[in-house]
Amino acid sequence: MSYDELRERYKDLPVTMALPFGVKVVDGRVQPPWKIPAKVMVKAAITGALFDREQNPTQPYSPGEIADEAIECVEAGACSIHIHVRDENGFPSADREMTMRVVGALRDRFGRDVHIDGECLLGATFNDMLEPAYEDYYEAAAVNTTATYLGDTLFCIPRPTAVATVEVLQETGHKPQIAVYNQGDVDNAYRWLIEPGVIENPIEWAIVPGVPGCAPMWDPLSMCETLVTFVRRIREVDPAEEPFIWVASGGRASSYLTTLAILLGLHVRVGKEDTLWRYPHTDEIISRNAEVVRDTVAIARLLGRESMTAGEYRRMLGMA
Repeated sequence: MSYDELRERYKDLPVTMALPFGVKVVDGRVQPPWKIPAKVMVKAAITGALFDREQNPTQPYSPGEIADEAIECVEAGACSIHIHVRDENGFPSADREMTMRVVGALRDRFGRDVHIDGECLLGATFNDMLEPAYEDYYEAAAVNTTATYLGDTLFCIPRPTAVATVEVLQETGHKPQIAVYNQGDVDNAYRWLIEPGVIENPIEWAIVPGVPGCAPMWDPLSMCETLVTFVRRIREVDPAEEPFIWVASGGRASSYLTTLAILLGLHVRVGKEDTLWRYPHTDEIISRNAEVVRDTVAIARLLGRESMTAGEYRRMLGMA
């Protein structure tokens, strides 16, 4: 069709309309800033209890290996370190002497400039389990309001144990962290701890998804849907206007989940406890925990958020 024919065909069509009602076409200043915290808490979970060296040959086992990687993570920008220790075969251990070697190395190097939390899950009796609180090893510990399979291992915390753990942690001056793996765990936390007034405000939430047996994140869409749903359920039961929530970079979702959490204004835990992989779409294994801490700090900074200090973390949760 010729140029003249095109002009003839469309000569009577209406023109685009733009009728300004003021002195500007669009004034973007009417859009207020989003309520995203300026600071992000970056926690590093060094080795955990899940993945062994068959899956990640760089997994630290000895207290010295764990302490070395923890120190690197603080120097890379993490304000908090989550401690587990392993036996010589890499199995989760309740050995308190090994725990204190790791904690001592961190305190000797950084003093109060690092926040330290860890497990109160291992021991032959309840008092054995809570020894880290009685002996002041950690500043905080998770209370897992769950009954689930982590992979093929049944992991469950009975209601009386969860309630008693919160009570002991608070009575000894430590912060309980409500750890939720599936959305039913949020309901358990509400029924067991929040509605009866067992746990003190402000509440610290830990979302631990993505690992086999936890809330599934099979692809980017399920990752987004799952995390947003978790956050909605927590906000429905937490009395705070903006609950304090951190997200573990679990399973395949790994660094993409970390980035989504930062975008949502949440806080993050990264490291070899929660995942094997640096990225969801490759098989690149995490070599050093400090790698992902540096990546996370850089991502947060690109998104306009800076790493929180240990003191800021404590003050936000009434631990100062």
